[in-house]
Amino acid sequence: MSEKAKGKMTVFKTDRHEDAAAMVFVSLVVAAVLVYMAYVVPTVTIKPNQDGKVVAIKVQQDQEIKKGDLIYTFEYKDKKFVNGELQEKLATKDVLASTNGKVLTVGVKEGDMLKKGKTSIIVMDHEKGTLP
Repeated sequence: MSEKAKGKMTVFKTDRHEDAAAMVFVSLVVAAVLVYMAYVVPTVTIKPNQDGKVVAIKVQQDQEIKKGDLIYTFEYKDKKFVNGELQEKLATKDVLASTNGKVLTVGVKEGDMLKKGKTSIIVMDHEKGTLP
């Protein structure tokens, strides 16, 4: 073996066990987070993913909801660049329940303004064993 080859490490021959260990570790962390979210997290707070205005609230406190039920509708400004110009138009979006559960509180009413990630719209108790 030449002097150059002795000090040279190849990733494919020497680091396989480290790569496998990293994949196992990441899999365990992901599984732990999913189990935590499905079984330990007691409530879910639904917050808007963009600024807008509440058009309609379709749930009430203490109401049971099913996955796919309409929770609320909001209005927002849809912004697009068309031919180098920014165009805005009002659009509405329906938000559906992603899991079964019970509405604990409703924090907004129709006409309220929503702030991205800050306004608490609904707090709900989700069905255990499902991901919120």
